[in-house]
Amino acid sequence: MDKNDDKRQQLIQEVLAPTAGMSGVDHVARSLRTWERLAAHLSPLIGEAGFCALYGRAMRLVIPQHPWLTPSVSSQPIHILLSTLKENLASIDPVNAGQANSTLLDTFTKLLSGLIGAALTTRLLNTAWADEPEGKNQ
Repeated sequence: MDKNDDKRQQLIQEVLAPTAGMSGVDHVARSLRTWERLAAHLSPLIGEAGFCALYGRAMRLVIPQHPWLTPSVSSQPIHILLSTLKENLASIDPVNAGQANSTLLDTFTKLLSGLIGAALTTRLLNTAWADEPEGKNQ
């Protein structure tokens, strides 16, 4: 594993790290905020269709580990994909929801890294999540 891949995984762990006293609803909200910020930073670069296609591929790869997730149709707009993810995460206990979201985010960013390179992916993630109040990557 190279340094950039380690940094990518560290950024994911930091942005999703639980805070004392967070409820399941708070975890779901944080998960969605993480995806929304990522979509906002990536869509201008790869387009909404590119983001949705990458998200759909990541979802298909993660579903065997978390079969309660709803398969996404990558032709749907980002807000529909994330709304479905929100419903999925809210319907399961916070521990399983957190694991599934972390796996999905890791898979998505790993696919992105394969397309644009690890260094650029790490920079994009750092920029997308830089001012996340709960994150440590400011």
